[in-house]
Amino acid sequence: MNEWEKCQKRFPHRTSLTAEETKHISIFFTDHFAATDKGQRFLFAYFEEIVLWSAGPKHPWCYLEDNDPISEELLTAKYLDKEYITNLQTLEGTGQYEGKEVKYSTTCNCWTYLNNRTVHFRGTSAPETPNSPADDDTARVKEILERTDTIVSSAIQKLQAISRPASPAT
Repeated sequence: MNEWEKCQKRFPHRTSLTAEETKHISIFFTDHFAATDKGQRFLFAYFEEIVLWSAGPKHPWCYLEDNDPISEELLTAKYLDKEYITNLQTLEGTGQYEGKEVKYSTTCNCWTYLNNRTVHFRGTSAPETPNSPADDDTARVKEILERTDTIVSSAIQKLQAISRPASPAT
């Protein structure tokens, strides 16, 4: 039994989090719950095989094993390219890039705009150049669209030819 399972077993009467408590949960926490111990409500979370606890949204997260507060570096370690993000909201995984709102996608491990488009950072190790993958994608999409247009136009012409009744010979 791992430490998380032991923690869950210790608090069999777990409850869901309130809306305010949910905002205190990091997007990288893989599991969490609330429980009451000796009349006080606590939050528990599982992160990278580490069990954490907090006395609530206005309190820091601490290691369950020794009650030491976790560092901001630990909470931000999984954010790639975080140095390009301003106003980083560590727990929510949101911030701004060049004045635009962005969010971190835990499924893609990258920053995305609110319309789910991937953020391409200027000055990263993969700058956008005329031969960048983004340009290759654009060229491929253009080619696919042109090919589709030709196929659809041809199909429409064939259908029109079939649907026109043959004129009777005079």
